[in-house]
Amino acid sequence: MKKLILCSLLFLCLIACQDKTTNEAAQKPAIPVTKSHTEEAVKQKDDEAAAPQEDKGIPPVYLDETKYTGDELEIVQLMNSRMRYMWEEDEKGYMSLFDPQSPVSGMPVSGLSGFKVRKVISMSDITIREQKKLYEALVMVTELRENEEEASSSMVFWKKKADGDAAKWIFADID
Repeated sequence: MKKLILCSLLFLCLIACQDKTTNEAAQKPAIPVTKSHTEEAVKQKDDEAAAPQEDKGIPPVYLDETKYTGDELEIVQLMNSRMRYMWEEDEKGYMSLFDPQSPVSGMPVSGLSGFKVRKVISMSDITIREQKKLYEALVMVTELRENEEEASSSMVFWKKKADGDAAKWIFADID
């Protein structure tokens, strides 16, 4: 019993007399924090915030543009740009794809689960009709969203005759 008490007292004495500098050294960082390290950390955080947000999930699968030419190619490129802007959450770029008279007023709300398009599963033929002041194209698509849901949409595109040779296809609406 005396040995147990003696060992306990010795143990308590060692704990009470331990080197305080060792405990403090363990709490301090190995590399001293200097102004330059702090500035680098702030700059890195600013760069990350300025860079486009990238989704950590599965990246989108774009439509194969090599299968199309002429007007159809321009329309497919618009569809791919729409998908890219959605993944980058770039509303300004997204809205640049739409005619100012379009009823589309903004990008789908990112808080809604599955608003980003991962892949176009099926696509109808691109139907182009000539109207009085413009050309109009219609494409029916079924898209796979990031939450694995399928969504069917009809996409309407316009190419205004008044713009002449500079005319480009633009989204008129997506239903």
